[in-house]
Amino acid sequence: MAKYSPYKWAKWNVPSGYLTAKGTVLETYFGQYLGQWLADKGLLTTERCASGEGIFAYANGVQRTIATGQAIVSGAFAGCNVQLQHHGKIGSEKDPIFNTQAHNPSQALIESAKNNVDLTALQQKLAPNYALLSEIIDYKNSPNCLQKGECDLGGKVGEYSIKDGKSVKITGSISTGKKIVSALLLAHYVGKPDSEIANGRVDSQEKWRAINEIKNEYYRTLFKNNEALAQNASYPLLAFIQQQLNSENKINLLVGHDSNIVALLAALGVEPYELNDSLENIPIGGKLLFEVWKHKPSGKLKFKLDYVYQSTEQLINIAPLSLATPPNQTALTLKGCEKDENGFCDYERFQQVLSEGIENGKK
Repeated sequence: MAKYSPYKWAKWNVPSGYLTAKGTVLETYFGQYLGQWLADKGLLTTERCASGEGIFAYANGVQRTIATGQAIVSGAFAGCNVQLQHHGKIGSEKDPIFNTQAHNPSQALIESAKNNVDLTALQQKLAPNYALLSEIIDYKNSPNCLQKGECDLGGKVGEYSIKDGKSVKITGSISTGKKIVSALLLAHYVGKPDSEIANGRVDSQEKWRAINEIKNEYYRTLFKNNEALAQNASYPLLAFIQQQLNSENKINLLVGHDSNIVALLAALGVEPYELNDSLENIPIGGKLLFEVWKHKPSGKLKFKLDYVYQSTEQLINIAPLSLATPPNQTALTLKGCEKDENGFCDYERFQQVLSEGIENGKK
């Protein structure tokens, strides 16, 4: 990160990509809330806790997701017979379930997807945001500018990259900007003094929101108008979710990455949404909550999907969570699954949406 600014960047006491001590506490707090919520709904009973039957917890096989899963399990299922599972040795091999990558995409799919994304328009839209970020990190005095002559942080339109076996990504200024903003945000979330974040130049919430719009637009654009590509990239996870929903388990916990959430939201046709009290539209530590309930009068199964996440203030202040002080929760809408007056859609229809996404992804 040093090449992007003359200022010092926050230092961490864990290797890159690892869960921090504060992150562990925050995920444990989330787990404690989750356990209370499950008990309140009658899903986490004393008997189920003791036996562990009907509870499934699975994480991607890297340190960060396993540590996150362990923290959630320890908070939600303290004293229960629940073990977090994962694929292979930690960090030794990729779990295909959580690989958000193109799976042998057809040329027609690639061309169609690229035609749906206008990176030039996106670059122009974000020009003020790049200018502000450049000023905040003093980019004109960075090694990139002084030594390489690369002095326009927002000058690279980039490419919408879709390659078999590789993650779908956008290169250029928006990728660089996302990386820089992520580093600044992480320092903000862990409570670093403002003076240690870009020399104190991010001095208002307006500035935080403005620079973070680069990151938000990256995620909005990644699969925007490209539901078929999102299905291609995430169908192994879609199939795994369907498998768990169709199992005898009452509680399923899957721990992956923000990239998984981005692809899932697009693959399921989730309508645009806004998250209150969050700088990010894919917030750090956020969870997708899939709920399936039986409607007693009709006997039909009903489904709803919510985004559950800690607010920026809860993250910074390391706020304990409970039913009395819960995380934020935002209802999401699937365009192919009409809601009733209580915010639920037919589970049978959701299963169709899920199956269609899986089948389309395999094409």
